[in-house]
Amino acid sequence: MALDIIFVGVSGASLGSGEETACYVVNGNILIDTGWNAAVSMQSHDVAPTDIDHVFITHCHQDHTLGLPGLFFANRNRAQARPNAPVLQLYGTRDLPAIRDAACAMLQAERDPQCVPEHEVHRVYPGDLLELPELKVDVGRAFHPLDARCYRFTDTATGGSIAFSGDSAYHEGLVSLAKGCDVLIHEAAASPESEVGGLQRYLHSRPQDAARVANEAGTISLALVHYQQSARPEVLRRAKEGYPNARLAEKGQRLQILGPGQVVWQ
Repeated sequence: MALDIIFVGVSGASLGSGEETACYVVNGNILIDTGWNAAVSMQSHDVAPTDIDHVFITHCHQDHTLGLPGLFFANRNRAQARPNAPVLQLYGTRDLPAIRDAACAMLQAERDPQCVPEHEVHRVYPGDLLELPELKVDVGRAFHPLDARCYRFTDTATGGSIAFSGDSAYHEGLVSLAKGCDVLIHEAAASPESEVGGLQRYLHSRPQDAARVANEAGTISLALVHYQQSARPEVLRRAKEGYPNARLAEKGQRLQILGPGQVVWQ
């Protein structure tokens, strides 16, 4: 089995027409962040919302969780669409139960409980190791103004691995989590011209910071996400200055990791 990743969205928090903020589907049934409207956006890539069994939230800022009510609502007929579907599992920070409750309130679940599928919420912490079918998931801390996580997925059969930074400024813990991984998916929301003071305030990464993490972690390839579309050429240029094998991930793009060092971009 190969690790299969679909970039449902790659944009920053402010979206233009046809864009989706950074969120991803792994192996067809794992969603990382819910974007603005992941339940609709994923359908352009032949993934149905009812296919999703696991949702990993990196942090509970709005642009990463706005899509949760929509994902719930799109799964209201989950049992009919997939009679043997497992209970939907949500993983994330200590804020996740409150976000789940808000999503349920928006859907008026107390009055219309059928609008929310059966689900379970799990708080996960740095250092946790989760086991999913054919995958292990390492949980790390992201360095952001609120409680935040980064994740590493490893295929237990092939050994291929991918790390997701979430929203984070540079820090050594992220380097450790991504050590030797095949692909690092790293945010680049901060302007390449940002000064240290601005980075400390918002705790995002510039493309050159993402390149630094990739170099220090010894990753095979680096894909930048959560960047402003208007800054694409400069974002890529600054990343490549520090890490020549950097690339901008594109909405709808797909990659497969067949094993260590075997990365296929489609």
